[in-house]
Amino acid sequence: MDFKYTGAVKRIGDRALRIMIVGERILPFRHAGDKNFWLDMIRRLLVAGHEVEALSVDIEATPGNGLPIRHVPQIPVYFRPDARFNAEHAQFGGVNNYVSKTTNVPIIFREVRRRQRTFRPDVIHFADNFGPATVILRAISRKVPLTLSAPTYHRNRPLYDVMLLASFSSFAMVVPFSEAYRRRLLELGFPSERIRRIRWGIDTARFKPPTDDERFAARASLGIERGKFVVLWTGFTQQTNESDLEEAIRIATLTLERRPIEFIFCFKPEHFKPRFRDFERPGIRVMNEPQGFRSACTAADLFLCPIQDPRSIAAPPLVWPELLAMGIPILTTNTPGTDEAIVDGESGFAVGSRAEATERLLEMAEDSALQGRLREGARRIAVERFSVDRAMDEYVDMWSELARQSR
Repeated sequence: MDFKYTGAVKRIGDRALRIMIVGERILPFRHAGDKNFWLDMIRRLLVAGHEVEALSVDIEATPGNGLPIRHVPQIPVYFRPDARFNAEHAQFGGVNNYVSKTTNVPIIFREVRRRQRTFRPDVIHFADNFGPATVILRAISRKVPLTLSAPTYHRNRPLYDVMLLASFSSFAMVVPFSEAYRRRLLELGFPSERIRRIRWGIDTARFKPPTDDERFAARASLGIERGKFVVLWTGFTQQTNESDLEEAIRIATLTLERRPIEFIFCFKPEHFKPRFRDFERPGIRVMNEPQGFRSACTAADLFLCPIQDPRSIAAPPLVWPELLAMGIPILTTNTPGTDEAIVDGESGFAVGSRAEATERLLEMAEDSALQGRLREGARRIAVERFSVDRAMDEYVDMWSELARQSR
């Protein structure tokens, strides 16, 4: 089946592009994952007059619902348990390791080659890094430019840097999502001419500050009194795990010893474990249903997201610009890359210790004028730095340049 889309054409450059996008779980609807960015991108690229075909590497096939999304079967390999996923969703852990990614690369390669003959893309973009085995993609790259998204850097295993550079070798351009990651790639000796930093983005019209009535209704649905300061935590993101959750609980506990504040810990269904209920006490509640998460976002005054591992470079996680656009400032730790979303004192605070996090929390809870300034600053940073329309323009500029060079 050939997909067609008719929209108001707004082309960038002299010609529309044919773009193939390859990634894990590119779904035709919003879900609890970072591919929401690519869903927004696909829709905007189509409206701008470009032709798009997305190959969604997934365990289960999902109908495209009118969008040009094709399923590529994914084989889970249970190399070792991923502690972030519960037993009911263990299949996600089975594809979140290099063994599975390596196993699936030949499947992806065959499907890309097959679709390449029909769709004839000008450029092929990989939204996920499938590891060093992608060296076989060089057979494709001689004919069409390959580009790759590089959201996060997390040196948590031996030979990480060697394997990372090997996985980048077939790509004409690698796209780190933060300036800190770009600098790290330069430190590792990756050629500067093959790096293009493009932050990912969100729909700032969809994500916007709630009205006073909406905030009041959300708080009422959660049983929170009007004047209570509300802190949200949600996870897990790509760079957070249970140690980061436990640190957030410690910060909440220390803060509650000095002031009554409402902390809401929200979990995605695939991450929730019954023992997380043990964290609940007066001032701390645990939630694992989508509607509760939406209400908590609308009610929140602050987003708490400590990142403990100093080897990480933040993207930042997609949930950060989403919440910033809603006017919710962020309190996090001093990790490389966080400063691209958290401008200290403007859109939140980055701290160096648990004690400092507690002091900042109390400062914000007690100062309504500071709360107002941070809400305005959060929204401003999201609009200025994390618009999906800005991201699309930068991707199209990069792809257009590569396509011209390949002709």
